[in-house]
Amino acid sequence: MTRKTPNADLEGKRSIFFQVGLAIALLIAFLVVNYKQPKNYVEPVTVKVTGLRISTAADIDSASVVQPPEVSR
Repeated sequence: MTRKTPNADLEGKRSIFFQVGLAIALLIAFLVVNYKQPKNYVEPVTVKVTGLRISTAADIDSASVVQPPEVSR
């Protein structure tokens, strides 16, 4: 394919572009694999619901959970 100028032909630099792209992709993959979030200490939360103190989710009795009434349309 003819170009207006020989300087516009990037076909000869194709391997360089591929190598640079591959290096960038490998760098991003390396950074993603080695990324570690800082571990912040979180204190346990005690929730007070209508005079009932719940310490953990295991303390909730599923029978005591009241479903809201359905709204007819």
